[in-house]
Amino acid sequence: MSEDPFLHLDRLTRTFSGSLAVRELTLEIAEHEIVTLLGPSGCGKTTTLRLVAGFETPDAGHIRLRGRDLTRTAPQRRGFGMVFQHYALFPHLDVGSNVAFGLERSGLDRDAVEVRVAGALDLVGLPGTQRRSVGSLSGGQQQRVALARALAPEPEVLLLDEPLSNLDAALRERTRRELRTLVKEIGITSIYVTHDQEEAFALSDRIAVMREGHLDQVGLAEELYRRPATEFVATFLGRVGVVAATVERFSPNGDVVCRLPGDATWTATAPAAEPPLEPGAAIRLMARPEAVEICGPDEAEAVRGVVDDRRFAGSVYVYTIEVEGGRLEVQATGDVARVGAAVGLRPPSAPDGLFAFPARSSEAAR
Repeated sequence: MSEDPFLHLDRLTRTFSGSLAVRELTLEIAEHEIVTLLGPSGCGKTTTLRLVAGFETPDAGHIRLRGRDLTRTAPQRRGFGMVFQHYALFPHLDVGSNVAFGLERSGLDRDAVEVRVAGALDLVGLPGTQRRSVGSLSGGQQQRVALARALAPEPEVLLLDEPLSNLDAALRERTRRELRTLVKEIGITSIYVTHDQEEAFALSDRIAVMREGHLDQVGLAEELYRRPATEFVATFLGRVGVVAATVERFSPNGDVVCRLPGDATWTATAPAAEPPLEPGAAIRLMARPEAVEICGPDEAEAVRGVVDDRRFAGSVYVYTIEVEGGRLEVQATGDVARVGAAVGLRPPSAPDGLFAFPARSSEAAR
């Protein structure tokens, strides 16, 4: 019999006014792991976090910690810490009192509470700030106070609901690096909620991509980016262009050879599809901008196109190319083509960054 996962979300379902917010969501989280729930607004990620915290009760399913069922356990008895998007600090209390707030019912005496508060503030890089007012702190410092308050009771699980969204871009980038380092040093199991792909990539051990209340795919950041299981994951994580194609054949390792307009053939990865793709099937071939290169329009296996847009993006130029059956974006390290120029597009020898998904019914019928 396999060992129980540290934290097990087992077929969680939650409805509001007859509308499914979370449906049969199952996720196993290992001890000391940071897992991010990533998805667009309204996909159910915050509702899932609130179910784990105990602020919402599932209509069906279970939440287990070390095999112990917490589904009906009150939030304050779960031993979880939570950091909210808006911090929820008390402006009339000083920093120390804010951090101590979660310890008031712990049964600790005053000296022990002060030790916990000091230790938590040390952890987040704010030593000796107990008597400062919350209003005198910067946004980044307030975020740290909220984190210290969540850590002071020494929770088994830390829950974070978009805690960096109110910070400016530069501070957000620095804080998320520091947050990952801190959480890993403490060794606390964490669930992080965000709609920001870059934030998820920077913080997570694994990412769980959510759509319409369920998980589309769970895995390492690189796995999700390079081998998306669904069209939604492919489009949500990074940029892709799309061109209509058909299945030519399958390679021995299971990749799909795609026939594009103009008779070029490109090899792409083929996520599992129901029903499975078959030769001749209409597909949507998706390509990451870095997976295609610009070449001459008459080169072998090139797809002909016309440059519709060109923009400078720092270290690269990004081109939008109109081709028969779609549009593709291409990244180039130099200025290689002008708007309106006829060009060819070709992929590298490896299929990384090229994905074949079944055509939508309206497209397949054309």
